[in-house]
Amino acid sequence: MTSHINCDNPVFIYGCARSGTSLLSRILNSHPRIAVPYESHLYNTFMPWLKHYGDLSVDLNRKNLAYDIAEILHDWQPRLDPEAAFYFTKGHDFHSMVDGVMYSWAMAQGKERWGEKSPWHVLYWKEILEGFPRAKFLHIVRDGRDSSASWKQARFGPKHYYLLAERWKQYLETVAELKAEVGQDNVFEFRYEDLLANPELVMHQICDFIEEEYSPDMLAFHEDKTPYPTDVRNLENLTKPLMQGNTQKWKTNLSDHEVLMFEAVASEKLAEYGYEVANDNPSISSLSVLFIRYVIHPMLRIRSMVKNTKGQIDELKKLNVYLRLRLDLKRSLGKGLASRGDELKISLARRS
Repeated sequence: MTSHINCDNPVFIYGCARSGTSLLSRILNSHPRIAVPYESHLYNTFMPWLKHYGDLSVDLNRKNLAYDIAEILHDWQPRLDPEAAFYFTKGHDFHSMVDGVMYSWAMAQGKERWGEKSPWHVLYWKEILEGFPRAKFLHIVRDGRDSSASWKQARFGPKHYYLLAERWKQYLETVAELKAEVGQDNVFEFRYEDLLANPELVMHQICDFIEEEYSPDMLAFHEDKTPYPTDVRNLENLTKPLMQGNTQKWKTNLSDHEVLMFEAVASEKLAEYGYEVANDNPSISSLSVLFIRYVIHPMLRIRSMVKNTKGQIDELKKLNVYLRLRLDLKRSLGKGLASRGDELKISLARRS
């Protein structure tokens, strides 16, 4: 596999939404050797569609895939060049295409090593590990009550603390599977709060882990004025130096009932990662859970989706690519059937 990969030791950033993954990606992108673009969602978007592209050993199929990826990643800055992505794709599988996309973008920034930050790529860790067995994984953990308070205000994701807690817990359980598979040599896990408290120490540890020299440029990440297509609140934070006081906001921003809702789901995980738990044996009734899941949360989600114009644009672009793929597939099948029909007519004519 490694002979078909330009960068066989990329860095994958994992962390539940609003846990500091964007911050970490901007810090690493400020390293003189590492390029980390805005999240790509390559695996969760394109792996389910691969059957529509046909045999990737065919140049045209790989080129079509490269152009569709560039269309989906329309808000990367600088823009992804699909011709360069195709040129740098050395193999004939999807992992090679991922490497071609990421490596070509890194080369355009004058760098040779790439990193990738799409929080839900954690669900594809087995596939990613298959394609990049020497990859390094960074997992940033933040107090789920703080990350959920921020996530709840974002344009995406759950909109009730009970479901936010479920997502946070499920995310950590999935990362635990990755850690059990690859061990400490390939996964470095640290807390967002520790990064804020002692950034130089943590970044030295991270650089040692990924086998790069520490660069003070990383902590000057906020001086990078390259557009980053996140929401306004997140972008404001990324244009400031590390905010060391950005912890334990849940104590003032969440009501007692909201804290109870979260801890009823995730108190054990909070304790496991060294976070204070406010309630002894927190729980809520099954009836309350049903009401939250099937009445309250759907209404909150609908309201959020109506406001999420960027999400609507992104989904329309994905739908456009997908429908074009299906249409091209039907045309190909139609041509194939027509050709087979012509062959059958010729055969019957010869027999008569």
